Amino acid sequence: MSDDPQKRIYLAGILLLAVTLIGTAGYYLLGQFAQPDPPWLLGDSFYMTIITLTTVGFGEVIDLSVVPGSRLFTIFILFSGLGIAAYFVSTLTAFLVEGELTNVFWRKRMERQISKLAGHIILCGATRVGVGYYVFKELQLTGASFVLIDSDIKLIKNLQRQFGNFPSVIGDATHADFLQSAGVKKAKSVISALDDDKDNLCVVVTCKQFNPLIKLFSSCSDSEFISKLELLGAEVVMPNSIGGLRIASQIVRPRVVRYLDVMMRDKDCVVRIEDITISKKSPLTGQKVGDISFPDFTQLLILALIRSDNPSIIYNPKRSMIIEAGDTIVLQADVESLKRFRKYNG
Repeated sequence: MSDDPQKRIYLAGILLLAVTLIGTAGYYLLGQFAQPDPPWLLGDSFYMTIITLTTVGFGEVIDLSVVPGSRLFTIFILFSGLGIAAYFVSTLTAFLVEGELTNVFWRKRMERQISKLAGHIILCGATRVGVGYYVFKELQLTGASFVLIDSDIKLIKNLQRQFGNFPSVIGDATHADFLQSAGVKKAKSVISALDDDKDNLCVVVTCKQFNPLIKLFSSCSDSEFISKLELLGAEVVMPNSIGGLRIASQIVRPRVVRYLDVMMRDKDCVVRIEDITISKKSPLTGQKVGDISFPDFTQLLILALIRSDNPSIIYNPKRSMIIEAGDTIVLQADVESLKRFRKYNG
C-alpha cells in the first residue's frame, strides 16, 4: 500500500466508485432481464446500491424477492463494498485530522516562496548525522537565501519549528523534479551533502544539465569520487579529512582552534570570515585599503586581498594599496557589518 496519503485516498475513491458502478449496473441488468415489466429504473438501482453500501436500512425500493439471485448479489455488494467504504472514510479522516491537508497547504506555501527566489543556494540533505546539518545551521545563522531539499518531512518540520519557516522541498534530491522545484535554473549554487557519494555525483550531474553555469559543492567520503566530481566542476570537501586536520591542529595550535570555534559559535556577536569581490561600480574602486571607513563597519578587519589577474594571496595588505575592480577582499566582520559592506560595494 502506498505511503502517500493522497494516493491512498485516490485508490480508495476509485475502488468505492467501481463498487458503486458495479452495483448500479448489476441491479439494473437484473431488473431488465429478470423483471422486465416493470423494469427497475437506473435511479432506483443506484439508490439501492448506496443504501446497501452505507447500511442505512431505509428499506428496499425495488422488490428483490421476485428476482432470483438479486439478494445474493446484494450480499456480494454489501461485503465487498462495506470494507472499501470504511477504508475510504478512515483514510479521508486521517488525511483531515492528522494534518495531511495542512501538509498540502504547506507545500503550496513553500512553492510560492521558492518561486520568488533567484540567485539562491540549494542545500541537498540536512540529516543530523551528516555534514548538511551544519551547513544548514550556518546558512540560517548568516541569513543566506537558500532552499533545503530533504526526503524526511519530520526533519524539515522540526528544523522549521526550531529555526523558522525557511523554503524547503520534500523529496529525493537525486531526482530532477525536486531540483527543479527548488529553482535550480535560477540558483547560484548547489551544495550536495548527501550520505552516499553516488547520490552526490548524481545531484552534480543533474544540476549541470539544468544550469551549466551553476557553482557546485559536494561532500565526499570516498577519495575515488573526488576526480569524478571535480571533472564536473564541483568543489569537493571531505569531512573526514577536515576532521583529521582539525584534531591535529587542536593538538598543535589549540588557541587558534579555540578562537575559530568561539567565532563560529558566539551567538551574541556572529563574526565570520568571508570574501567579497569588488564590482566595477563599487565606490571602493580606486581607493586605498586604509580609506575604508572602518567605524561604519563594526569589527571589520581586512585579512587578505586577491587580484583577479594573480591567484597569489596578498596577506595583510598595506593600507596604501589601491583597490581595483575585480579584487577579492578576504575580511573578518560581524554579520551585520558584512551585509552593509556588501550593499556599499554594490
